Amino acid sequence: MSKKKKVLVLSIMVLVLAVAVVLNFTLLNDGYTDDASTATASFFTTYRETRQSERNQEIMYLDSIIALEGEEYADARQTAIDQKLKLVEVMEKELLLESLLKAKGYEDVVVSVGLTNDNINVVVKCDELTREDTAKIYSTIKDQTNTSSDLVKILSTK
Repeated sequence: MSKKKKVLVLSIMVLVLAVAVVLNFTLLNDGYTDDASTATASFFTTYRETRQSERNQEIMYLDSIIALEGEEYADARQTAIDQKLKLVEVMEKELLLESLLKAKGYEDVVVSVGLTNDNINVVVKCDELTREDTAKIYSTIKDQTNTSSDLVKILSTK
């Protein structure tokens, strides 16, 4: 594989990751309309749909790199395999945390785990987020991920 092709493949992978990060922040900050209950339901639904769509696209790109044949693509294939494994690990962690928090009585929850860092963002649907709620959420995350509290951000929506 020529250096230009390697750079192109890695650039595409970085671009896909950047798009996912931008969408993550955009959805967390702009998912509201005038009707609070509709906005909240819409936020959670939209976020999940967008996240799944972006992840499907990322996996498709990674699969196309993994499918490249030839020894000159060995490094690119290994990088793609490593990134795909990390993505699957993050997806499983998010699903587990969302399920556990819903089981603890929260109506709806979205968890976003960083791909390139240990940050965890949690958005909970509740009228008011108390210290007890925050402690319960953080305890659940800590038990499952061993992440320090300064890397966990907990937000609530009405």
